[in-house]
Amino acid sequence: MRTRSLLLAGLWTVLSVTSAVVSTSRMEPLRAQADALLARSRAHADAFASSFDGQFADQQLDAFQQRRQVIARVQSWQRLQLLGALGAIGGLFAMWVLWMLGRLQSHLIVGEPREERSGLPAR
Repeated sequence: MRTRSLLLAGLWTVLSVTSAVVSTSRMEPLRAQADALLARSRAHADAFASSFDGQFADQQLDAFQQRRQVIARVQSWQRLQLLGALGAIGGLFAMWVLWMLGRLQSHLIVGEPREERSGLPAR
């Protein structure tokens, strides 16, 4: 029973760490895309400030809208990353508790008289 519990806690920990790593790798290109969109919208803002042409303002608003959509996707990956990290911490804690319970049980069995461990009545 303890071995199965430890195995499940270990599997949970590995899956949680994997989800955190995958979400981090998926999030990085989206962050770079969001930074590029921010730079593009700032360039449109500078062009609008120098010419007061409404076309630049519309382009700036479009770039901000695209960036907002990219940031929303980044936030969903960030949530998965945080859940993966919390799951890994919980799995490690569960493995530690199960290991400690196993040690306690083995110490309790060692401390019992031989007759009680074998199930035979004491003489």
